Amino acid sequence: MKLSAVRSITAFALASLIGSHAWAAGKHEIYSLMPNTALSGVIDPDMPDRTSINKALPLKKKGERLRIGWTEITLGNPWFVSMIDDARTVAKKYNYDIELQVADSDVAKQSAQVDNFITLGVDLIVIDPTDIQGSVSDVERAVNAGIPVITVGTAPDARAPVITTSTGNPYGSGFEAGRYVASKTDPATVINAAMVIGVMGNSTSESRLNGMISGIVYARSQERRLGLSKEDAMLKGFKLFQQVKAKGNFSWPEGGFNVLAWGRGDWTEEGGLAATEDILASQGDKLNLVLAENDFIAIGAINALENAGKKNSVMVASGAGSFRVALDLIKQGKLLVSATNSGSETGVAAIELIHQILNKGLDANNLPLASYFPVTLITPDNVDTYIAADSLPPSTETVPPFRSIEQIKTAMK
Repeated sequence: MKLSAVRSITAFALASLIGSHAWAAGKHEIYSLMPNTALSGVIDPDMPDRTSINKALPLKKKGERLRIGWTEITLGNPWFVSMIDDARTVAKKYNYDIELQVADSDVAKQSAQVDNFITLGVDLIVIDPTDIQGSVSDVERAVNAGIPVITVGTAPDARAPVITTSTGNPYGSGFEAGRYVASKTDPATVINAAMVIGVMGNSTSESRLNGMISGIVYARSQERRLGLSKEDAMLKGFKLFQQVKAKGNFSWPEGGFNVLAWGRGDWTEEGGLAATEDILASQGDKLNLVLAENDFIAIGAINALENAGKKNSVMVASGAGSFRVALDLIKQGKLLVSATNSGSETGVAAIELIHQILNKGLDANNLPLASYFPVTLITPDNVDTYIAADSLPPSTETVPPFRSIEQIKTAMK
């Protein structure tokens, strides 16, 4: 998905998730829960300064061309393929060389790949972490060898001395998708949802679904005049999500919102199909909504509902994706909503960041652990624009400026 024809972005961050009173009235309880695997993408108004962390900066080119060692989780999914292909296209424009190795979701294999890049003496390493905890020691070894590291896709644990992470905002996209879902249901109607997640325990997965639940909570609170602020709704949604993790479901009578069951979808169409079929077998007579973590899971859920003759009685919403097949489903009215999450943009942004540091004088010493793309929903109202933009080349990606922690805090006040 090429996004420059769709939007003009001014900066990384998700200030929209920070209520106007967050600074004036003191820090809300929701921020005291961070870091948490279900809150990836929430911006902490008191995020610590990272200037003193050794990140092996400044970035220096040892030879005629900058050598980038890139270890990728997998190439078994079109999202990752588009990230690598378009990163390579932009790297070629700047005369950078990318040496790619694929970890196949193996933590030990990725660790060995980082060691190999250190031995090769590359100028910079890009890591798409297979494990947010396991990647910490990999980053530390690279930095101790004088090689800076940028992560992509998922932010590692805060102990990792990375420059920053180029990534979409999992919580933010889920939150806004959840609000949209609620806006398309009668406030008096009880939402009986199923939740199909990629993998429970994965920070991107948990944050998207927690975001969707919290977005619905916030919208329902407004519609039913329950008096929850945005941060209150985020906290309530977080607690409800924890109930799903602990016992498989929750009931929120005041908001008319229940999650009846959840399933593991492994981020794939096949996984979404199987999980939804299992849920339909036990909850099919009550269900009226499927919250799918991504577009692939949503496609599987749609197929399961069609096979069961329930396509007209159960809505499907996706937390992120923007793949062409999902765009077509939105246009056809089969998928209620998705949110932008471009592999292309993620890869291009990483290369552009490198270019800004090496050639444009960007001071990257106090960037946040994760630099999140702003959230944009894809709905029937704007899907045609995204379909038209889908065929544009990676060189048309418009990458927002990377903001320092100080700049983000100033913008949030």
